[in-house]
Amino acid sequence: MKAFWDYLFKEWFRQVGEALLVAFLVTTFVFTTVGVVGQSMFPTLRNGERVLVPKWETWLVRFGLKEWRRGEIAILKPPEGTPYGTARFPVLGFSFRAFFIKRIVAVPGDEVYVERGVVHVNGVPLLETHITDHLSPWPDSFPGVCYKDGRMTRIITQQGDFPVDLLPAYLKPLKEMLLPPSEGVLKRSRLEESCEVGRIRLKKGYYFVMGDNRTLGAPRTPAPSGPCPWRPSPGGPASSGGPSSCGTKRASA
Repeated sequence: MKAFWDYLFKEWFRQVGEALLVAFLVTTFVFTTVGVVGQSMFPTLRNGERVLVPKWETWLVRFGLKEWRRGEIAILKPPEGTPYGTARFPVLGFSFRAFFIKRIVAVPGDEVYVERGVVHVNGVPLLETHITDHLSPWPDSFPGVCYKDGRMTRIITQQGDFPVDLLPAYLKPLKEMLLPPSEGVLKRSRLEESCEVGRIRLKKGYYFVMGDNRTLGAPRTPAPSGPCPWRPSPGGPASSGGPSSCGTKRASA
């Protein structure tokens, strides 16, 4: 019997354990792959496509040896309470917080806003030919900010029109990062409520992310455009892979 257990351990348990350990180390420290669910990163990424995530870059960022850059595609987990921020596990049916795939548009310290579909970073409109060569962004603006008697009254986003006293938790950091309004808006607010496109100054640890598909009627799920705190996640920049209909990990676009 002892010989049987020795054989079972050496030929099965040890080999399976070693394989699982190698797989864990590779997917934690080297790379992993995720499947894209949704069309909000079209035309760069398509529903069902797989992306390769170099995990070593995430560890370099954690140790301060690297920083995420503008234009990179990142996999991130949105703040608690973000609309469409949960997904349902196939078959088993339990809910979990989904990871999203978005493009980093601005980094900590940048001033950013979107006016009539054009993203402005540090006062310069971005030339996003990877998007505009394939589709025409909807002339939307973000964020809308309203004032009355010199005081902020409302913040308008893709998700709705929110009185500042009733902001959901995931939008409160946005309010803190808004720059003071223009003199013209302040003067008009003395007579009536006046609104403008607010300017955001990203504080440390926050990145401004957007999907590439910004057309009218494009999927607004999940991860609305806007500031997102960086937290440890499956990975940072992702490289496009081939189409696939199966996989063990998914990221919503």
